[in-house]
This record gives sequence, structure tokens and C-alpha cells, in this order.
Amino acid sequence: MKKILIVEDEQYMQELMQIQLQSQFNLTISGNGADALQILETQEFDLILLDVMLPYISGFDLCKEIRNSSNVPILMVTARTDLSDTVKGLELGADDYVTKPFEFKELIARMKSLLRRSAFNEDEKSDTQILSLNNRTLVINLDNRSVTFDHHLIELTSKEFQLLVLLAESPERVFTREKLLELLWDYSDERELRAIDSHVKNIRLKFKKVRPGAKIIQTVWGVGYQLIIPEARV
Repeated sequence: MKKILIVEDEQYMQELMQIQLQSQFNLTISGNGADALQILETQEFDLILLDVMLPYISGFDLCKEIRNSSNVPILMVTARTDLSDTVKGLELGADDYVTKPFEFKELIARMKSLLRRSAFNEDEKSDTQILSLNNRTLVINLDNRSVTFDHHLIELTSKEFQLLVLLAESPERVFTREKLLELLWDYSDERELRAIDSHVKNIRLKFKKVRPGAKIIQTVWGVGYQLIIPEARV
């Protein structure tokens, strides 16, 4: 069973999660951020369910601390519904965000999706540093910086290649434009946000030349961009 760390301070929600999830996952529950950090010092997990409003250390601060040393998938589960909270969580490194109340079917589906992507990334990163998505429909060679789509070579500029790799390495994660700018240029400037849009547009056009209608990068309105894993051609 996959090991899941639940960081949640509400007793009722802890018990509910245990009832709904324990048949499918190996659960460890922490009631606050400080205890969660201690647990993470000695144990490894496949995924973390993280509440935002926690005593001692907030979920946002805990997410940031975890990302300093780990790429474990983080799914934030919180009652805070403001878009600004969602954006903040994603910027700090969360992979997905679910607001309370939620249906457990949806939560489990999101958990399994993150676990699949995480396992996929581990399997597909070989010694030669090749990212292969969806039965080699999209192949990115990090050594020679080549990209093939439907077995056709796609020529990208240096920044376009970096942007595509960044999205492909976390295909379930939604990146804000500010975060992309920070990661690709080491700074964030409101005036340069349009540069991200321009690179995304160019990448889309180049992929559409190979397969008209292909949507390699999805716009998540009000938040940012996310890679869409293209369907393999039959």
C-alpha cells in the first residue's frame, strides 16, 4: 500500500479520512505541522494530504519547508476557497488543491492521479535523462535537448525547451505565470509575464504543425498553465 501522511488538526476530519481511506492506503496522521516535520525526518511517504489552517506551523509554511528537501506529491485539503489561497499553495509547491467540503471519490481520484504521475516520473527518468510520456507520444531527451512528438522532431528555443521540461516533470501541477517566470529567469517581474504567454503560444504552434488541434499546454484560467499529456495515436 502507498504510504500517505495526513496533516489535519480537526478530529472529525481525521476520523472521516481514516474511515474512507484506510482500506486503500497506509495512513499516518499528524494533528499539526510541527509534529508532521518530525515525522518526515524519519519516514518517507508517497503522498501528503495537507490542511492549510494548522496550529504552530501553517500548511503553507509546512509546504514550503517540505519542498526544500523533497518532491513528494502534496495535495492541499482546506476550507479556504479564495483563488489567492489556491495560487499561493501552488506557488509554494503543492501539486493539487481540494477545498472542503469535498466528495471522497474526487479526493481519492486526485490522490491516485498524483501517485501515478509520481511513479511515472521515477520510472521514466533513466540514466540517459529521457522523459517519455504516453507510450512515447512525447519524448524529451534532456541530454541532447531534443523533443519528438508523434515521432517528429520539434525544434524549440532554449527557453521554450526549459519551459516544456518544467511542465513535463510535474504534469499534474498547475504553475502560475509568476512561478514559471521565477523558475526560468530567476526573478519575477510583472512586466515580463507576457514573455511566458509568448513562449506558451510558440510551443503550441510548433506542436500543432505536427498534429493539428494538439493541446500540449492547457490554460488554467486565473491561475496559470499545466501540461496536457497528449493521447497516443492509434
